[in-house]
Amino acid sequence: MTDTGNPWAEGGRTLDPAELFHRYELCVVRVQVTLPSGDIGNGTAFHIGGGAFVTAKHVVEGMADIVLFEGDTRYGKEGHPVTKILPHSNDDIDLAILLSDLWKDVFGDHAAEDPPKGEDHKFIPLPELWDDWIDDQFVLTKGMICGYPRVPFSRHPNKVAVSAEINADIDRYDKSFVHFIVSSVARGGFSGAPFICQFDFLLGVVTESLAEGNDTPFMAVLAIEPIYDIINANEEHLKGRLDHYLSGWSKNKSREA
Repeated sequence: MTDTGNPWAEGGRTLDPAELFHRYELCVVRVQVTLPSGDIGNGTAFHIGGGAFVTAKHVVEGMADIVLFEGDTRYGKEGHPVTKILPHSNDDIDLAILLSDLWKDVFGDHAAEDPPKGEDHKFIPLPELWDDWIDDQFVLTKGMICGYPRVPFSRHPNKVAVSAEINADIDRYDKSFVHFIVSSVARGGFSGAPFICQFDFLLGVVTESLAEGNDTPFMAVLAIEPIYDIINANEEHLKGRLDHYLSGWSKNKSREA
């Protein structure tokens, strides 16, 4: 743990990527789907409380047999079925919330304290971070990405963690909301993975790789504001799961406007 002068660091503290991984890795799950071809595909999701998991929308859109798995799991094992998909209403926003009975009784709160000593984090809190608050002070901020990219020759899916830093925040002409460009290699299966920054809060969700022609792709991380949109638009499905956020986000945003 090191000190920093960045205003986003509470008390001037930062965590290194290894500390972030061990703090939050249990919150990250594998999303297994049956592709239209009949083959098995994998993506990533992470728990934000109440059995609600954030992922990239394309991981589950048009797929069948969507199931969540914890840890390094072998094919053929029983997982936790997804009971409801809540996609972002904007087709251009690659984000969705998945509902499951897995950890349904673990409630998230963006103001929650750390769990008691000896207990593990079971959800990643959502901070208040609106796009119009984001500027270049996040450039070269370090963090951790954790997900399920395909690893050649591995016998089963593995949870893979990488350290990365933000190289830029960009305003895209083809999509809404801020996207971060991060230094990690873009790999299939990381879609839906969280990017947790060194200041110990969720900064975004891995959604896609950006490239033209034969260029080496950049990994794109969508900033978290669209998650609030999904929560506010789905109170009937999220009541009893994410009540804290339902009662807070729209009011907080209106006060800042």
